[in-house]
Amino acid sequence: MHSFSIIIPHHEIPTLLQRCLNSIPQRDDVQVIIVDDNSSPDKVDFARFPGAERSDVTLVFDKQGGGAGHARNLGLEHADGDWLVFADADDYFTQDFYEIISTFRHAEAQMVLFMADSVDSDTGQPSDRHQQLNDYVRMAMAGKVSAREASLAMPTPWCRMVRRDLVERCQIRFDETPSANDVMFVVKATTWADRVIVSDRVLYTVTTRAGSLWNSTRRSVDNYLCRVGVYIRRNRFYEEQHIGRKKPVLLYVWDARRYGLAGVWKTLCLALREGALFSGFGTLLWIVKCHIKGVRPV
Repeated sequence: MHSFSIIIPHHEIPTLLQRCLNSIPQRDDVQVIIVDDNSSPDKVDFARFPGAERSDVTLVFDKQGGGAGHARNLGLEHADGDWLVFADADDYFTQDFYEIISTFRHAEAQMVLFMADSVDSDTGQPSDRHQQLNDYVRMAMAGKVSAREASLAMPTPWCRMVRRDLVERCQIRFDETPSANDVMFVVKATTWADRVIVSDRVLYTVTTRAGSLWNSTRRSVDNYLCRVGVYIRRNRFYEEQHIGRKKPVLLYVWDARRYGLAGVWKTLCLALREGALFSGFGTLLWIVKCHIKGVRPV
């Protein structure tokens, strides 16, 4: 048994995976689980796979090609730590990562949300991808929003610790979808956690990279539709759990204009087919009201 299990899905970026691994110190109480998602031998030297030489690393080679959500679910099957920590293979942890998570080892909470940094993966130049997360953490620390609200506002698995007993007891798993596979995992874990807390410690560096899943899904209308489908399910979950302020589906239809008229039409048809076009309409009116008053929606 370990105190921490770190789950990392990987697909054909071994050099960046090695960088991520280098940011994780080898400790007896830390379990690192790397799940390779059907990488090609043309791009990965499996004889020298990152982490193979480390006793703290469990390697899982999956040939299904089910994507990051499937890989993370496989990682959960091998995890035995009290706390779950997630990372993307092209990101990495900050220098005092272990000291930070150790500070919260005995926290009376089932989720801890931290702050992040962000850089361009190739140049190391500062990025702003972390800014929204940090803004919400600061607002939570100032009492302007709750820690739970801050977590729901940023449904990404990285930059947080989650109690494994919560995940197992509630049978929370990642969606095995091409994109937004992590949204419902974070939403459910946040909602069902007895207590969520935030910290202003910077735990993680998230990167921007031209070939990343985050960038590629933003360019694909099919993946955008997949994301909208997940967001519709999130709204339904919010309604079931009596969580306020569902996200306006009409805004997702409007945002689809980046994919041209065909993208807007496909998104509109999806919303109509799901009976969700006006889901979150009250929130949309509230957002408009805030902008009229010059107040930032929180």
